[in-house]
Amino acid sequence: MPVFRAAVRVVVLPLVVCCAALAATDPVYKAMREAGLADSLVVENIVLKRDAGVVTLKSGAIGFVAPAMGRDTVAVFAGEGEFDFTPQSPVDRNYMKSLTGQESVAEQFDRALFCFSDETGREIRASAKTPSSDARLAEALRNFRKLLRSRPETPHSMLEAELTSDAMDNIEADLLADLYNPRAPGFFSAYLHGRKHSDLRFHVRPRGAFPEMSTPAEVAVINLDIQAPQEGIWYLSHLQGELRSRTASSDENQRTVEADRYRIETAIAGNDHFTATTGIEFHAVTEGDRVIKFSLLPSLRVTRVTSGGQEAAFIQEDRKEDGSFYVVMPEAMAKGSAHQLLMEYSGDRVVHKAGGGNFNVGARESWYPNVNTFRDHARYDLTFKVPKQYTLVGVGTLAKQWTEKDYACTQWVSETPIAVAGFNYGSFKNKKITDPQSGFVIEGYANSEPPDSLARARNVALVGTMSPAAMMNVPMAQAQAAVQIFSDWFGKPEFTRIAITEQPELNFGQSWPTLVYLPLFAYLDSTQRYGLLKRISPGLTDFVDEVTAHEVSHQWWGHMVGWSTYHDQWLSEGFATFSAGLYLQFTEKTPEKYLKYWQNARLRLLEKNAYGRRANDAGPLWLGERLDSLRNKDAYQAVVYGKGGYVLHMLRQMLYNPKQGDKLFIDMMHDFVGQHRNRNASTESFQRVAEKHMPHEMDLAGDGKLDWFFSEWVYGTAVPRYKLDYTVTEADGGKFLLKASLTQSEVPPDFMMPVPLYLDFDGQIVWLGVFRMRGSSTSSELHVTLPKKPKRVMVNYFHDILEAL
Repeated sequence: MPVFRAAVRVVVLPLVVCCAALAATDPVYKAMREAGLADSLVVENIVLKRDAGVVTLKSGAIGFVAPAMGRDTVAVFAGEGEFDFTPQSPVDRNYMKSLTGQESVAEQFDRALFCFSDETGREIRASAKTPSSDARLAEALRNFRKLLRSRPETPHSMLEAELTSDAMDNIEADLLADLYNPRAPGFFSAYLHGRKHSDLRFHVRPRGAFPEMSTPAEVAVINLDIQAPQEGIWYLSHLQGELRSRTASSDENQRTVEADRYRIETAIAGNDHFTATTGIEFHAVTEGDRVIKFSLLPSLRVTRVTSGGQEAAFIQEDRKEDGSFYVVMPEAMAKGSAHQLLMEYSGDRVVHKAGGGNFNVGARESWYPNVNTFRDHARYDLTFKVPKQYTLVGVGTLAKQWTEKDYACTQWVSETPIAVAGFNYGSFKNKKITDPQSGFVIEGYANSEPPDSLARARNVALVGTMSPAAMMNVPMAQAQAAVQIFSDWFGKPEFTRIAITEQPELNFGQSWPTLVYLPLFAYLDSTQRYGLLKRISPGLTDFVDEVTAHEVSHQWWGHMVGWSTYHDQWLSEGFATFSAGLYLQFTEKTPEKYLKYWQNARLRLLEKNAYGRRANDAGPLWLGERLDSLRNKDAYQAVVYGKGGYVLHMLRQMLYNPKQGDKLFIDMMHDFVGQHRNRNASTESFQRVAEKHMPHEMDLAGDGKLDWFFSEWVYGTAVPRYKLDYTVTEADGGKFLLKASLTQSEVPPDFMMPVPLYLDFDGQIVWLGVFRMRGSSTSSELHVTLPKKPKRVMVNYFHDILEAL
């Protein structure tokens, strides 16, 4: 049975943009967008309490923008004000202190913009009666609108990039969503021009305070002092009531709609111009909503939207402004009701020529209008038409290919629901191998010529005559080995194929369902790699050895098993880091690279940078993307990838025993994947699976839980130091007596950890047992009789525990 009815049949003309009549702009939105100040009032000591924040308007004037649908929604303030905010949890207070030097916020401000769909307007008007004619208000409104409606071509910081992304806030559109739904709980946002921080933002939004970071957290304090030491997301958490009642959860579903199916038809012209239509089937998650926000590259301009054949209004400002894309449904949607939309759009900046038949695919997540990227798992039917001299490879399975005039056409259909769709594109040569054990298909796509960025290196005789396609067999073989290893350890993949593709970026890999983008450096031979990497970045040599396995593992971590929020993204990137280490352990002849791999992760976490800070000091693993700051720029990568990998590695080492080997760990990972297939996992749900499989020896707290472990390593920042003292003396009967004691230090009193002890018998490493440590103390002495004298006695030989340098 076809998914889309006649009303959404699409014909894409590769060289022609079919511009239907532009849908009428929603009249309420248009009026809000253009509204000026309607009236202003004198204010004195008005206190607005919102969750953990308090905004005090001490003295000055406040002006209200013309009401929308009879309600105040925007007000601007000039005068003397103060913003106070105190986080509830120790983790949040410690993090705020690490950024600002204080555990709470006390900011004086002289101007503010308030955007709200709650009762803020009535609350202020009830206390302010005297009219005002303060000339500063109109100028303040213009300046705030300019600030919040501007989208820079090149963001100056990661935070600015997130706040001005393809799905950046259009305040009037967000307000419209609440106005059109009387059931909406209402939100409050304050944009403050502070004495110390010129762009401080405070949000209490029940639909999510920072949706760009994939979180249901409702409260945020954000400082956008670009490239200043205190720039960052100071606070991002749930409502105080949820925190107190312990009902806050990463699993909260605050989506408006959930996608079920996409049908996308796309044409890429010879000049890289992009023309497409997207049909989407979805169901409503909430009751009474009309406004749906999509992620779409702002340079792709929408020309028409229809719902069931009926024209639908949409919102899309200029790409240099808050040009994110919203659709206004003709009627309010009932919770659970099914709907369809057809969207037509075209533009540029999706693909870019890189020379030698290579293309950069830039808009990998926003080349089509989508909702809840990486959260929804939907079916995809993708049709592409591209100049016939090029090859396009997509996600899913190739269902059909044909030629139309000068265009090569392909249709790709997802075998199972997937979280995102993508493609790669170029003058590719391709190969295919089938794994004899599983029947899994590994495809390779690479260009014969290098991109211009690398071709120029020939002039200095660094790469000689280079052809990425000639090296295609290497990453394909690595991918095959990785699939075999990960299938054994994590469970059979839900996909039947994977395409390993070259991209022009030198040192950047990425994974989409059934599609991997590998950096160009992965297609160098050893001579070329040495000549280039030695000159550009010697550390990339290790990266190239690991990148294929890391990206292939994302077929499990990120695609088969998603993550719920930014707090839980370590379940993807940390697990992929662990998987790459596992690959090295089983593909290298000696353990040196495997041990070096974990040592390097340890160094990245614990070595001090130019500011004297360790990446680990930025905050706990649980804080995810918020860890980066001006003085700790690499903290996210080191902690979420490296420490996240260490957490899984430490669990593996604790679950190991000489009789069963890694069986308990493998069973745990199979169970975790099985429970979360095509679902989003949270840190809490992973902990529950781990507790199900832990043996009695891991129950250090005696409560059947792993709270002790997750508190230390996911929600904490302590890193223990160990000192082993031992003697080996001759005993009766030609045997030897080992006496050993271990000291654990630099940790809180309740920090617990089992520490494994190893013996080295002429290069053969033997596991002897564990010390069970608590706090900063010395263990009781261990006395063991050995059949022969060991060469060494060691703890932490396999980097079993992340240990202080």
